[in-house]
Amino acid sequence: MILARLSRAIRTQNWFAVALEFVIVIAGVVIGFQVTAWNARQQDRADEARFLNRLHTDIELAESLSLRVRERRLERIGDIVGAIDILFGRTEAVELSSAQCTSLASSHYYDINTADLAAFTELAGAGRLGIIRDAELRRNLVQYQQVRTSLRELITSLANTGNPLPQLFPDLISLDARYDAASDEVRSTILCDLNGMRADRYFLNAASANADAYDAYIRDGLRPWSDQLTRLHGQIDDILDIDHADGESP
Repeated sequence: MILARLSRAIRTQNWFAVALEFVIVIAGVVIGFQVTAWNARQQDRADEARFLNRLHTDIELAESLSLRVRERRLERIGDIVGAIDILFGRTEAVELSSAQCTSLASSHYYDINTADLAAFTELAGAGRLGIIRDAELRRNLVQYQQVRTSLRELITSLANTGNPLPQLFPDLISLDARYDAASDEVRSTILCDLNGMRADRYFLNAASANADAYDAYIRDGLRPWSDQLTRLHGQIDDILDIDHADGESP
């Protein structure tokens, strides 16, 4: 229709009509682009809202899957260091505490469930990270993936060097497995022979190596990942206006 009017105007040399038709065409194209862009922005905002809610669910799952073991692993480093000081006579303590004995026996345990944030992985795979308007959140999400990968690689590396002290020195560390109703899991009663440990140079070397490796595991792997997970959760809570203290969500 427009082309027919434009052709007729050109044949009759009605230049005003020609100009008017061009203005109408250009205005239509511009308006069309603006409507398309507006629709795309609205779709991005809707997709972003869905992503943030899915991300919050993923973070809560990652925390719940790792919480018990994560707390235990993070607390253990203090008992391991304390036990090493006692072994080498650097303190006045004359015996290992139950926690220190248990920590020595478990000083070769590094593995932990570091759940993937599926919503972020899916968004990144689709090349749509740009829908996240908060630049700091984008950076923190990328950093989470980096520290998670670093932790997994560190665990793999340390798993080949850790010394299973109860298996290597059964006469110095004894285990008695039992079901613990309070934690709803199988736990072990662990006994340590401090005098025997102090007299065994092989044990002291193996325990020292474990303490050094465990310190690296906490410092360079587990704590950065744990801190980043907590940081992300707090940031998402702020964005979504979620207050877990009240047990409410938007």
